[in-house]
Amino acid sequence: MARKKIEVDSRIGNNRTGLMITRGQVEHLGHGALKAQMMLDNSRNVIGFGSSQKSGEFGNPLTQDQKKRAQQGAWGDVFSMVFLQDIGATDRSSDWADYVFDRITTHQLPEPTDLYAGSVHEARWYEDHFAPLKGPPTYRRGLFDVWESFETGKRIHILDRKLHIAISSSEVRTLIERRDPDWHDMVPAKLWDFYDWEYPPHLRDAIDLSGIEEFWPDTKNFPIGTKGIRDGNGDTVYILRADGKWRPRTDADDAKSLGD
Repeated sequence: MARKKIEVDSRIGNNRTGLMITRGQVEHLGHGALKAQMMLDNSRNVIGFGSSQKSGEFGNPLTQDQKKRAQQGAWGDVFSMVFLQDIGATDRSSDWADYVFDRITTHQLPEPTDLYAGSVHEARWYEDHFAPLKGPPTYRRGLFDVWESFETGKRIHILDRKLHIAISSSEVRTLIERRDPDWHDMVPAKLWDFYDWEYPPHLRDAIDLSGIEEFWPDTKNFPIGTKGIRDGNGDTVYILRADGKWRPRTDADDAKSLGD
């Protein structure tokens, strides 16, 4: 149940609503910079999660529920969430933005006044609903370049990546999939265990099962479905099963890994 909003002072707040569109596959510190600014700028904020119909595949590993839990685990209930599906909008960029605003209205959320994005390229889809991106920014504010429509007062806020740690969402996913611990440097610390257990194990590299079986890694430290590989045994791939046992991968498992 949502906590009751506590009013500290009636003069604190405004009638502005922030919007951020992301696939939200892995929450990283770049997202954190955008969301932190949104919280400071607006009384209401909305996160739109794109490609929500996809999951369990490279590029789109997490389900809608997993994204929701990660978002709430990191930020609590301060952001409203809207889940969006791909609509194949390629002819007119405004088609996608129109769809996003329609979904926001359907969820009975206020119309956004401020868009937050990591690049001008990402924001161009939404110019018609916020502000034109032609020419230099209207002004700079902190880490953000801001374009403002003088007609509507709506704004687009673009994070200057030269002033923030450079983070690529695809790089973070690749590091997780390779089991490279460097991904921890880019992801909020309180989400580390969550992603270790929730990231689809069939998308991650196999762990080493070399040596005597009694010295293999403790199965309690890995989710069901984790892959293991035993060098020197024909490079046999094992799968951690629901009974806590490592068993050789079957032909059926191979078919699933190919998308069947």
